[in-house]
Amino acid sequence: MGFAGGTDHGRAMMKTGRGAGTALGSCLAACLALAPVVRAAAADLTVMVVDGAGHPVADAVVTATPDGAALPPATPPSPLIVDQIDEAFVPYVMVVPKGGTVTFRNSDLTRHHVYSYSEAAKFEFVLSPGQIGQRKFDQAGIVALGCNIHDHMIAHLYVTAAPFAAVTGKDGKAVLGGLPAAGVTVAAWQPRLKPGGTPPQQTVAASALGTPVTLTLPALLPDTRQGIDPERGGY
Repeated sequence: MGFAGGTDHGRAMMKTGRGAGTALGSCLAACLALAPVVRAAAADLTVMVVDGAGHPVADAVVTATPDGAALPPATPPSPLIVDQIDEAFVPYVMVVPKGGTVTFRNSDLTRHHVYSYSEAAKFEFVLSPGQIGQRKFDQAGIVALGCNIHDHMIAHLYVTAAPFAAVTGKDGKAVLGGLPAAGVTVAAWQPRLKPGGTPPQQTVAASALGTPVTLTLPALLPDTRQGIDPERGGY
């Protein structure tokens, strides 16, 4: 009878052990389920673009492409607008996701004849005050804009398939937000880069995404724009 009581106690202990094991297994399963979420957490990367003398470079396009991973579709800001204000294109440099549509708006009191003869896109709009024109950009590349009426008006569209891109401010910095927790290749381009010049690029490991990166554009042409207000995209 004593052994019978001991057997009941042992069975109870076995049940308790099985319950604890089940609870522990559930906890481990939950932790393992969360692990991919942690690994896939988004990260922000700050990129500083400087010239050969170490001075910050504004209006530089910075792109990031994840290494060895399927590229998520680029999400264009809404809307994409190139305005004409005080006989200047605003902004001076703009990133356009490949396949994106840009609206060209004339906010001046004078007529503009917007055009591009670039390989990536050839088009023209004659815009009276208050008018708009639209163009879809299906080919990646650099699209230089001009005005046939006002020769000093210039701007650049950087059409790209890169899923992450930004333009540097006056401090030379751009923040690429929402990067996957994976290695990325970052690159920079600026309109004053000499023809034939190679845009700098750098591979950044996933473990270093929180560390700022500096890219150097050593050979830049002089800025020939005249009368451009720095607050609207110049130096």
